[in-house]
Amino acid sequence: MSTRKAQRLQICEPVPGLKILVQLSNTPLVRTVIATVTHHQLAIVGLVFVVTLVFAMRENAPWLTVPKQVAIEFFSAVSQSLAALLGVLIVFLTFNSQLIAQRQHEDYYTLQIQIDQLIRLTQSLPPELSNFAETLIALINYLVPLHLKDLPIWATSSQVLPLDKLLDILDNFKNEDEWAKVQQQCSLATHLYRQQILLVINNIEEIVEGFSRLYNRILEMSRFILAIVKLSFLLGVSLLFLLLFGIIDLQRKFPDLSLPVIVSLAIWVLIALLELVLDTWFLYKNLYGSSSHYLRFFPNKKSPN
Repeated sequence: MSTRKAQRLQICEPVPGLKILVQLSNTPLVRTVIATVTHHQLAIVGLVFVVTLVFAMRENAPWLTVPKQVAIEFFSAVSQSLAALLGVLIVFLTFNSQLIAQRQHEDYYTLQIQIDQLIRLTQSLPPELSNFAETLIALINYLVPLHLKDLPIWATSSQVLPLDKLLDILDNFKNEDEWAKVQQQCSLATHLYRQQILLVINNIEEIVEGFSRLYNRILEMSRFILAIVKLSFLLGVSLLFLLLFGIIDLQRKFPDLSLPVIVSLAIWVLIALLELVLDTWFLYKNLYGSSSHYLRFFPNKKSPN
């Protein structure tokens, strides 16, 4: 085995830690626990706050009182960590949004080139392919008026044909039964001409379907917008308590309140981070979790998609 081939095989091996993460995320108990925690996080945080407050108010538990300086350092550390994480998320979201917008414009430009090539091929259509002229003209009449804002194509629009109808038009030209009727009478040049048209049509079909995938990417990125909103709220809460404990001296007036607030905020931040990890894992699976990648981890299982 050559050195280059050995390096290629070494690169393709799955990361052991990621394999363990995939196995853990597919465990029914883990998924149930995560779903329960994320869906009932307000109730969990409220319950933790009440239980911790009851224990802190007991006369025989003075050790549960958190010193003022420790509380201030905790809220300061939480605020700084959340602010840094928010900065990373905002940069990530902005960068990916620009990439998606750039990809949309590039794909639309490529689509116009393919349409122009299809028009030229239709204009010089050989006589043996004249039966397909009506189908090609219908396809051109459908594609030419499309603007970038019209993509992806939705079936709810009454102004244009839905995407399924477009794919039907493409399938009509690819119909091997129709082609078999004239194939024996066609020359080699006509056969190659039809292959050129098929190549253009396949490119158009792939580009049009690619706009739907890009739109799904936008929907997936909206998960991070919600994560930014939640983390911003937690940042505001931590700054508020930092102000209350550091300047207003809430610790002196309500000494039993420090531990419940700290524990509740810590659990809430951990749940928010868990949701962020789940959103990142969801995005990773949609971007790179194709059947080939999944089967590399579990060759004896079917793809989850």
